Amino acid sequence: MKKSILILLSLIAFISCNKNDANSIKHHKEVCDFKSEIMAPEGYDVNTIGSIDFNGSVQSFQFVSKQIGFAMLRNSVGGYVEVFKTIDGGISWTNLNIGIMQHPRSMIFKDENFGIITVLDVTGCPPPNCQNKCVVLKTENGGLNWEEVNYEELKGAFYHPKFDSEGNLYANLNLDSKSVLMKSIDDGQTWDTLFSSPDLGFTLVTFSFEIFQDRIFISAKDGKLIELDKNGNLIKIISINKSPIWDVEIIDTNNIVVVFSGEVLKSTNGGDTWQTIYNESARMIGFDSVNKGLMILQKSSCPTDVFQANDLIASTVNGGLNWQESQETTTNLGTSFRNSQKMDAGIWYIMTGNTLIEIKEK
Repeated sequence: MKKSILILLSLIAFISCNKNDANSIKHHKEVCDFKSEIMAPEGYDVNTIGSIDFNGSVQSFQFVSKQIGFAMLRNSVGGYVEVFKTIDGGISWTNLNIGIMQHPRSMIFKDENFGIITVLDVTGCPPPNCQNKCVVLKTENGGLNWEEVNYEELKGAFYHPKFDSEGNLYANLNLDSKSVLMKSIDDGQTWDTLFSSPDLGFTLVTFSFEIFQDRIFISAKDGKLIELDKNGNLIKIISINKSPIWDVEIIDTNNIVVVFSGEVLKSTNGGDTWQTIYNESARMIGFDSVNKGLMILQKSSCPTDVFQANDLIASTVNGGLNWQESQETTTNLGTSFRNSQKMDAGIWYIMTGNTLIEIKEK
């Protein structure tokens, strides 16, 4: 009798497990279907403007006007610098064929003529001794010709060069694990150390510092942001107690949004206190105001051999307390996202893979 009962229970358990496994497989298939279409949240439209046909990946893009833009790519063969230019608002892109065999780090254009690309120059030296010099590429004719500038007094690679509203140029100089904020008042001909501290340092290349009006917010170790004025004077150290930082959006000096792996935090009092506004991974598109913003939110990931995340574009009208999500996810939208640029009120451009996308408020 006992033997019969055990056999019956085992049979029930087997049937139950098979049913659950089948449901699980069906669920994962639905979640893990590859989806390339990018959907807009309610109140927005998503439009594909154009794509760059090239065997490489876009590292960053920038429009200097509504029609003229530049994209820096890394060649898949060798990882070298390639620059593409558009003069029709991103519909078509032309390879400038700069023919420079260095590894790109960051790009910035001051206007349609003057631009700088920072590189890691490995010419003539095997890793890890290739940071014994500091090199940038400079153009003064809209990318048609590039000059290599070697700063003999500096070592390392520049990251995230940015111009302020007065035309001063800033960049993070990174050597191994040490970081220094540099400033140039002559379009990168000469550089001075603006701020140096043992606390400086960033582990990802997505964010190192941000300029907002007369303030600079720079990434520091141990989950901190250092707030400076443009003369390099320390205003305060903002403790977040989480790292590494992926993105930072300075909406104003009180409202700050910081994106980490697995969490998005917001402060409404200049960094004194923080609250979680999303508890998964995300990427920042941007905020138009204190209340209105756009982000890429990760909703789930798939148990596959190749990393696959299910992401979507979401909007908020109350500063991130609630998010209006698009109806469908896009596979690996967050990992293929490069950077964003605000083109006008309610209009944002993002580059995902090699495709330029417009997100426009209705």
